[in-house]
Amino acid sequence: MRALVIVGHGSHLNEDSSLPVYEHAGRIRETGEFDEVVECFWKEEPSMRHVLDTVESEDVYIVPAFISEGYFTQQVIPRELGLTGPVSRKGGKTVRYAGPLGTFEGMPDVILERTEDLMRGREVSGRTALVLLGHGTDLNKNSGGVIYLNAGRIRERGIYDLVEVGFLDQAPEIGRVVDGVEAENVILIPLFIAEGWHTRETIPEDLGLTGEVTVRDEKTIYYGAPVGTHPSMANLIAARARETMTEQHLV
Repeated sequence: MRALVIVGHGSHLNEDSSLPVYEHAGRIRETGEFDEVVECFWKEEPSMRHVLDTVESEDVYIVPAFISEGYFTQQVIPRELGLTGPVSRKGGKTVRYAGPLGTFEGMPDVILERTEDLMRGREVSGRTALVLLGHGTDLNKNSGGVIYLNAGRIRERGIYDLVEVGFLDQAPEIGRVVDGVEAENVILIPLFIAEGWHTRETIPEDLGLTGEVTVRDEKTIYYGAPVGTHPSMANLIAARARETMTEQHLV
C-alpha cells in the first residue's frame, strides 16, 4: 500500500491557510493513485508530529506544500517527522521525502495556467510583462532563489516580452519592480500557497490595486490569485511524490 502525506504550514489566524492542502488532497484522493492521502500541518491540527502513526501503508511519500526550500522544509518537517534523509525507515515503513513544490520542473506550467485563467477573454495591446511575486527573506537566500528559478524557466519559453521578479521582504521590492518595468501590461502572480493577509491586504494596498485589473500610470496591472490555489497544483503534488519513487533508493 502507498500513502501520500501532504504537509502544510497552516495558521491559527487565517482559516484559509490550510484550504488548498485539503482541496488538493481531495483531488488526488479521487484519482485513486494512492491508497491513503493524508493532510497535516505545522500550525494546525492534525499535527505533522503524529501523522505517520495514523498511516497504515508501508510506503509513505511526504510532499511539503511549500514553494521554497528553507527552514521549514529543511529543518522543521524532518525534525517533526523524525526523518533521517530523503529516505527513512520508521516502524516498518519506508518514508520518502520530496522537495518543495516551487523547485519542481512542473511549477512553470502551473504558473502559466494561472496567468491564462486570469487573462482569458481580455484583450491587451503593447508590451506585456509577467512579474512573479515572492515573499522572500534576508535570512535565507534559498527563499528567493526559487522565484528566480521559475522566472528563468518561463523566460526561456518566450511567451512574454518580459519576465521579472519582485519580493515583499527582500530586494528587489515589488513596488519598484512594477513601477519600473517597461511594459504597458503587467501580469502579477503571487507565488504563495494560499490566500492570506499578504495577498488580500498588504500587496493590494502597497501597489494601489483596486481588483483584478488596475489602470495606473499608463500601466494596466492584472493581479492573479496565489499559484498554490490553482487546481493543477494537485497534479504537481502527485508528480512530486511520483518522482521520489524512481529517484530515491535505500542504501
